[in-house]
Amino acid sequence: MKKLNILALLLFIAAVVSVFTLDTPVTRDIQSRTMTILSPFIHSSAVVERNVSGVTSSTVDPRELKIDNERLQIEVDRLRIISQKYAQTLEENNKLRGLIEFKQASPFKTTAARVIKRVSSTWWNSMIIDKGSLDGLATDSPVISAKGLIGKVGKLSPHMAEIILLTDEMCRVSAKVEGTLEQGILAGERAGLDMRPDLRLKFLNKNILLNPGANVVSTGEGGVFPEGLLIGRVKRFENRDLSGEAIVEPAVDFSVLEHVFIVEMRSADEAVAQ
Repeated sequence: MKKLNILALLLFIAAVVSVFTLDTPVTRDIQSRTMTILSPFIHSSAVVERNVSGVTSSTVDPRELKIDNERLQIEVDRLRIISQKYAQTLEENNKLRGLIEFKQASPFKTTAARVIKRVSSTWWNSMIIDKGSLDGLATDSPVISAKGLIGKVGKLSPHMAEIILLTDEMCRVSAKVEGTLEQGILAGERAGLDMRPDLRLKFLNKNILLNPGANVVSTGEGGVFPEGLLIGRVKRFENRDLSGEAIVEPAVDFSVLEHVFIVEMRSADEAVAQ
């Protein structure tokens, strides 16, 4: 470095030292202005220093952290269980409220029953309910839900009954397609255990045009099922050798039945008496 540069640097340092060491009005003014400019930086550095010293000085016991985490996890699990129970209770209350409203609005005199047993080998054929002959049930009484027709009562015991489902081949219903004059006999069809069976409405006119989605309802003929019960909806129409058949999707989901209603059918003598 050149001698002149060294001399200039020494003079600058001396000037700075004199500014911060001499006690004159001029130097005090310069010191004040300098501190004002540098104060934000000094403050920030002090804050950083305190934070760093706090972190380094406070040591956390890993065992305490583990205990706190376990305690929090237990509390989360407890709250999750409470939430699930609340949701289940709310769902059950909604179902029961719907059942009560349906029973009150139904034009039929009905007995409510709960499904207590289903067998996988006869899943689409039958089920057992918790009401029987001592509860006023009779063989062949129609069984319904808010969605539509389910089937009819089969074998009876004092406090249990077998329900023959609409999807069973042996449960036949006189039915018609709404919006047309077509009617026939509806029955279930054999299906695998893992496949929901459709229904078949047989003995229809081969030349009839049926719209998919048309409702299929009971006609009331035969005396077993009352008129106007919803059975299902038309999926498609098929021509057979002698007649036409409508493939019907059931209105009821038979795989999730929990509660049913048994319709009390009046005898011919009771009907005449009224």
